[in-house]
Amino acid sequence: MIEKLSEMFELQERLNRRINENWRQLRTEEDFARATWIECAELVDSLPWKWWKKQEPDMENVQIEVVDIWHFIMSYILLKNPLPQALESEAVKLFMKGVNEDFTHLNIDGAKINHYLGETDRYKKIVYLTERVAESFLKQDLEEGSFFFGLLVKNTISMERLYLLYIGKNILNHIRQEKGYNEGSYKKTINGIEDNRYLLQIVNQVSDKNQLEKKLKELFNHIHQ
Repeated sequence: MIEKLSEMFELQERLNRRINENWRQLRTEEDFARATWIECAELVDSLPWKWWKKQEPDMENVQIEVVDIWHFIMSYILLKNPLPQALESEAVKLFMKGVNEDFTHLNIDGAKINHYLGETDRYKKIVYLTERVAESFLKQDLEEGSFFFGLLVKNTISMERLYLLYIGKNILNHIRQEKGYNEGSYKKTINGIEDNRYLLQIVNQVSDKNQLEKKLKELFNHIHQ
């Protein structure tokens, strides 16, 4: 998994540079913290938390939001720890502890972990973890936020699918930039379907990143004609 983590961080660095070569001079920890907790809110809205109306959980969109959060957490880590040091950072170590449900040698409030362990409802557990990620980033605590994000990944998506979806979203983000996302001319909804849904359709059809890149580029070149 370290090779895939390294690849994701390298791709995130390239994407950030494509958006702006001087991104480290322009962006702040607060920028990435804010982007993270806002994405957390979008994730929660994909789950049935509204007691006053009927809601169906949208776990595919939950996974998309998890990947979006991962973009901003990686960027936050990269801002503080350029490659290759990022992979050895405390935030990455705590992220992997969360993924592996390793609760040893943690400087994190035990009551929060006990609440997590005691929650039996799947959707409430995911909401709880997402709120802990948001809470951590509201106070710009990268390490605690990375740990709870690891637990969130553990409960929503496999690491293999996180990797494949991240690769797909990274390709899509480059397509967005090519087609005017930064200038405001890119249309996220095509033929009544959001581009993330097209991405999910392709991810569900492929088994490796080479197939993914080929099919995504073919699809988006076709639908943007």
